This record gives sequence, C-alpha cells and structure tokens, in this order.
Amino acid sequence: MRLKTLITAHELASVLGQSNVIVLDCRFYLTDHAKAKLEYDKAHIPGAIFVDVHHQLASPETGLTGRHPLPNNDVFSKQLQVWGINPETQVVVYDDMGGAIAARAWWMLLQQGIHVRVLNGGFPVWLKGGNPISSVEEQTTPTLYEYKVVFPWAVAEQAIVENFETNQFQLVDARASDRFNGENEIIDPVAGHIPGAINRPFTDNLDSEGGFKPAEQLHVEWQDWLSNSSDGYVHYCGSGVTACHNVLALNYAGIEAKLVYIGSWSQWSKRMLRAASLS
Repeated sequence: MRLKTLITAHELASVLGQSNVIVLDCRFYLTDHAKAKLEYDKAHIPGAIFVDVHHQLASPETGLTGRHPLPNNDVFSKQLQVWGINPETQVVVYDDMGGAIAARAWWMLLQQGIHVRVLNGGFPVWLKGGNPISSVEEQTTPTLYEYKVVFPWAVAEQAIVENFETNQFQLVDARASDRFNGENEIIDPVAGHIPGAINRPFTDNLDSEGGFKPAEQLHVEWQDWLSNSSDGYVHYCGSGVTACHNVLALNYAGIEAKLVYIGSWSQWSKRMLRAASLS
C-alpha cells in the first residue's frame, strides 16, 4: 500500500475547517525549545493545534536513550485522544523547516493507521499564498476513541549492534555532511557517524523554496544508490526526527521506506562514551 505523504497549501485551504480535518503545528527549534510556542502564538494556520515536539512526540531523555525517545505507547494513545484523532480523521502536520520536524509526527501517526499528510513547504508556503492566519489559542475536542499504539517501524539500539555481524541493513544518516564527517558537532557529545553508514542529508530532498523536489527527481536521486527494498535500509539522524524526512521523501518518490533508528547519533554517541570509559 502506498503511504500518504504530502498535501499542498491549496488543497489544505479547500478542506480547512471541516470537522474531520485536524491540523497540527509541529514547529520546533533545537536550541530554543520555548520559541515554537511563541511563534505559534504570533501566527498559525487557523484551527491548528500546537504540538510540543519535545514532550508530546517524545519521552524524557535518559542516560541510555537518544535526545527524543518515543513516548510511552499508552501516553501517546491518550495524546491522540486529546487531539481528537479517530479513524475518520484526516490529519495535516506542518512546520517551517521544509517538513524536517513535521515528518516525525507523520511517521509516528502513520504507524497507527491514521490518515496523515505533511504540508508541502510548511507555514512559509501557507503565508506566501496569502492564506488566513490566526493568533488564537486553539482548543481541542477530545475523542473517546482509543488507539492501541505501536511503533513497528522503530529500530532499537541492539539491532544496530547486531547488524555489524549480520549485515542485514544499510544505515542512512540524514544529518548535514559536516556533522556526518565529524567536522562540526553542535549538540551531541561525540562527533562523527555510525560505522558503515552512508550520508543523505534531508535538505537534499528540498528545493530552493523549502518544498519537496518533484517526486520524479527524488526517485532518480535516491535510486542512484538505494534499492526498492524497505528492509534493506534503516534511517537515522541526530535524535530520530529528521531521519523521518528521508522516509517521507522516499515514499513521496514512490520508494517504500519505513525503518528509523530512533535513538540515532545522540544515543550512539553515549554508547561510545561508555565504551571509552571502560577502556
């Protein structure tokens, strides 16, 4: 089954306000967690619900996890209820970074069988099109429907360790090339990448306007070094967020992809530190 991926601003405007359409504002700034809510309060798509990525799409970081581990299944199920999501709901998620953050919500919701798409170009494209905005704090209408939350596409740290012996999949790193090459590390304790990984920065999926490149172009670019086997590749990044952008881009291009190492480099670098302390 081909996964739902993107929606245009024009398409969203045509259905905005319908009772079965829920819009989630997923803006997030890695070095300033308070900024997203301030930006939302200034202006957002009418009816959009603010999503606290750090807390609602992740559980607290521990010494053994990455920076954005997945939330507890039951906790996330209750969050879906609070947002009012049920099997008839059509969800649209957006950010202002070309889908880099919204893709995490897309990936998480999709695994629950939810009809969800990412706004192509995000809030900047919405504004550029002269569409309406709001500064009102939107209220949710909770639902009684309860999802049995599962994350079958999440790859655990132990699978990465075992892969050095089994070689079952190829790791694909979505971070910028300078971080992948260990030339610049802005947040994690160790610079570099997981041995054997290849680098496809998520920004390579975007055009100069911050929207996705045409599906046909992305298909050609990805097919230069990927096969169509979804099981053959596991995507990661700094903390399991922008890796989802590569999964989104691949599916938009017609190439099946699902698997994300959610701990990503932030977890793996902690593993390296522990190993170094024992040597």
